[in-house]
Amino acid sequence: MSHNRRQLLAKVAYLYYERDHTQAQIAKELNIYRTTISRMLKQARQLGIVEIKINDFNSDLFALEEQLKQRYHLKKAVVIAGEPHANHQRKEQLLSTEAALYLKQIIKPNNIVGFAWGSILSGMIGQLQHPIQTDATFVPLVGGPSPSNAAYHVNGIVYDAARTFGGHSLFVDAAAVQESKYIRDGILTSNYFRQIRDCWNHLDIALLGIGGPLSNTSSRWRDLLTDTDRELLKERQAIGDCCCTFFDKHGKILTCDLLDRTIAIPLPQLAHVPNSIGIARSLTKAPAILALLKMGVLNTLVTDAETAQRVLDLDD
Repeated sequence: MSHNRRQLLAKVAYLYYERDHTQAQIAKELNIYRTTISRMLKQARQLGIVEIKINDFNSDLFALEEQLKQRYHLKKAVVIAGEPHANHQRKEQLLSTEAALYLKQIIKPNNIVGFAWGSILSGMIGQLQHPIQTDATFVPLVGGPSPSNAAYHVNGIVYDAARTFGGHSLFVDAAAVQESKYIRDGILTSNYFRQIRDCWNHLDIALLGIGGPLSNTSSRWRDLLTDTDRELLKERQAIGDCCCTFFDKHGKILTCDLLDRTIAIPLPQLAHVPNSIGIARSLTKAPAILALLKMGVLNTLVTDAETAQRVLDLDD
């Protein structure tokens, strides 16, 4: 390419990128066709005459989001950078903040929003500085914890969410795991539960924590499990849970006496929710996150970079 041609390309690029001239203005000024200007700008980039640098954009995170979206047919993936040297609590807080901002971004007036268990979910609502009025309805997707973990009650999460978003909240006045199927069925079919079941059938947004292996002691509801429950889950190689429902590494839901005693929205039902959002992080939870993604229950994942990379690596 001649020196004059390169100079002309550089001049066109300078007028367009530095002087903010439109392509039509440049065409008129240089007496060149408008369509030729467009081709010249493209050529200037290809030849390295113009190098575009975008600040405050992490292309590595974007690449992780795109990989997750394509591989697991997600509507949206949100991956945050995280802080490599931060402790577990700080990493969870960063993800809580991101999840809260995402909820604020997608929530619409009169939506029905469901919350399940999760420490990240319980940390979300306090992160929003400027509450908005939505008149939305907030509902638990699972029963409550044992009395010893009452501070982490899902009712508390939906109450705080309703207050923040100017909406209404419904509560579940029963533990996530009951003594028998008979008692569980009685609660699910009761008049008081009808409104909650109706909300489950018309959810716009479901916010879901993901529990890791049984050896993970941080889960606040698993003390409701009996020794028999734990033995059976171990025997059937449970890898994690979502909405108090356990599954194995192949994404198979572990149907058993425990599930028959559990008060929670059925996992397959979440596949029909317009925004079914899994919010979780940590390397130990990566196998459970992967299994859940393969089940097709989620259409959105909010996580951090180290977890996203581990999930993709496990699947290779």
